[in-house]
Amino acid sequence: MMDKQSDTLGIIREPIFVMGCSNSGTTILWNALKSHPAICGPPVEGQELDGMPLPMIHFMGKHTFRMWAHYLHEQPPKKGDGDDVPGSRLPYYFTEKNWSIEHQQRIEKTYQPYLKPNARLCDKSPAHTLRARFIQRCFPDATFIGVVRNGYAVAEGIVRKRKFDPERPQFRGLYTEINDAAWQWRKANEVLLSYHNYLNRFTIVRYEDLVLNPKKTLHNLLDFCRLDKDTFQIPILNNQKNREQISQLKNDEMKTITRIAEPMLRQIGYDVI
Repeated sequence: MMDKQSDTLGIIREPIFVMGCSNSGTTILWNALKSHPAICGPPVEGQELDGMPLPMIHFMGKHTFRMWAHYLHEQPPKKGDGDDVPGSRLPYYFTEKNWSIEHQQRIEKTYQPYLKPNARLCDKSPAHTLRARFIQRCFPDATFIGVVRNGYAVAEGIVRKRKFDPERPQFRGLYTEINDAAWQWRKANEVLLSYHNYLNRFTIVRYEDLVLNPKKTLHNLLDFCRLDKDTFQIPILNNQKNREQISQLKNDEMKTITRIAEPMLRQIGYDVI
């Protein structure tokens, strides 16, 4: 595929990309998949690797950390995308129309050091949620896995981890209102669900299914990804996080999340509190 223009172009086959709203469990799933012997990839999110082009990075700075789908960051829709496309007003939203050969060359060159023989690249970033159509243009045989999680727990986690995330201390001090976190969850999942109309190989997994029944959930995902599951080691996962995080919310915070997120909570199948 276009190998005359680059020695690296076209060497990545059937990659797997994990995405979903921040704090939805994408890291948990990614770590589980990376333990598979037929999976390879970078030790950090691909968007953090030096060399990635603008459509693949968090180029607006730390104020959008965990808030990349927030409604206050909406911009006029890109020409030709249309107002009816979820996410088309968001500055991180990229589609096949943003693709260029130069972008793809840089992406494949950046991923190349992390490829292994007879293994498929697996990358994860919550913000892949807004660039999945662009990624599919680069890799038409890609598989996408979206993770959804209870909006109450996610909103609590966004507020808490923007204030201080021990894994990313450089972003500390980003004080956030619960209504902003609720909008982030709602908008991110609106975009995620829209991909049933755009992505060729796409499935959604519920965080709750992953932590409550990891064997069944991961085996189903491995089947979907066409990966062997016989020798796959099932991780032990904490299934109490939702209860713990929701219990930290105050009554007025619960009401605010419900007011904003109720339509999406019902659409995905979560109880409205």
